[in-house]
Amino acid sequence: MAAAQNVGIALGAGAARGLAHIGILQVLKENGVPIHCVAGSSVGAVIGSLFAAGVELPLLAKMAKAMRWDDLVGLTISRSGLVSTERIYQMLRFLTKDRRIEQLDIPVAFVAADLRTGNEVVFQEGSAAFAVRASLSIPGVFVPVESNGRVLVDGGLLNRIPVDVARDRLGADVVIAADLGFSDFRGRLRSLPDIILRTIDILERQAAVQEPLHADVVISPPLSDVGSTQLNRASEVIERGRRAAEESLPEIWNRLRSEPGASDR
Repeated sequence: MAAAQNVGIALGAGAARGLAHIGILQVLKENGVPIHCVAGSSVGAVIGSLFAAGVELPLLAKMAKAMRWDDLVGLTISRSGLVSTERIYQMLRFLTKDRRIEQLDIPVAFVAADLRTGNEVVFQEGSAAFAVRASLSIPGVFVPVESNGRVLVDGGLLNRIPVDVARDRLGADVVIAADLGFSDFRGRLRSLPDIILRTIDILERQAAVQEPLHADVVISPPLSDVGSTQLNRASEVIERGRRAAEESLPEIWNRLRSEPGASDR
C-alpha cells in the first residue's frame, strides 16, 4: 500500500444494529487493515470513540453482550425527551478516560444535528463523551444536548454514514463504510419510542435512496431482522458484522493495492 494512503472508516447509525461495528473492527484489525481515522454518527460515534480511545475490542464485545438498556438509560421528567442519556455519558467519560477528541489515539469526527438550524454539526475537538452523547440523542426519545445555543440530536438524521466527513474533514484517501441498513417493518408499534424510531427510520430510508454512498468499500451486514432496541442479540449481531467484514476483505485489499500483513495502526 502506498504510504500516502490515509484509510478511514465511516461507522453508521443503527441503534442496536450498531454492535455489528465491533465485529467489523475486530476483523479489520485482525487482518492488518490500517485504520487511520474514524467518522461516526449515532451508535457509530459510540463505537468509534471507544475504538479511538484504545478500548480493546474483545473487552468491548464482552461488555456489549452483558449490556441491557436499563444499564444505559433512565426515564426522566422532561419536556424535551423521555429518556436521559446521563448513564451513557458517564460510561463514555470513563471508557475514554474523559479525554478530548484531540487526545484520542487516531483522528475522529462525530456528527450531530442542530434542531434550531437544521444544520449538521461535526465535532473534531472538545470532550469526546460530550460529542458522542450529542450524536446519539434520538429526538423525542433521548433528551437533546444543549450547547452554545444549539440543540443537538442524533447525527443520523442528516448524515447516516458520514463518508464525506471521513474524506473531507479527516483527509481519508480510502473510505470503508459500515452500512447497518434498516430494520424491517414486522415489529409491532407498542409505545411512543417505537413510533418515533419507526418515523426516523422511514426518513433515513428516503435520504439513503436520494444520496447513495460514495465509499470505496461498503461493508453491509444483513441485519434487517434486528430491531433497534434488541441489545439482547449482541452476540449474533457482532458475529454478523465479522462475517460481512471477512467477505469484504478481498475487495478492501484490492482497493488498497496491497497484500494483507503489516498494519500502520
